[in-house]
Amino acid sequence: MDREKFNEWVRSGPIRITKNSGDTIDITDPELVTVSSMAAVVLVRCEYGNYRHRVDPLVAMSKMEQREPAS
Repeated sequence: MDREKFNEWVRSGPIRITKNSGDTIDITDPELVTVSSMAAVVLVRCEYGNYRHRVDPLVAMSKMEQREPAS
């Protein structure tokens, strides 16, 4: 995955990313993501309700799919 393609997907709406490990990352808002040439940093809500930064290398992302927007 390269930076430009990743940004294109993020701008297109809510997406789910599947990593090589099988883990998934849901991105609902493009403002919660920053992307460098090597990794994406996503602000995610953890199980306790607070927010954390999650850093994921772009090379570890194997699949992206469009999600339905929240209504």
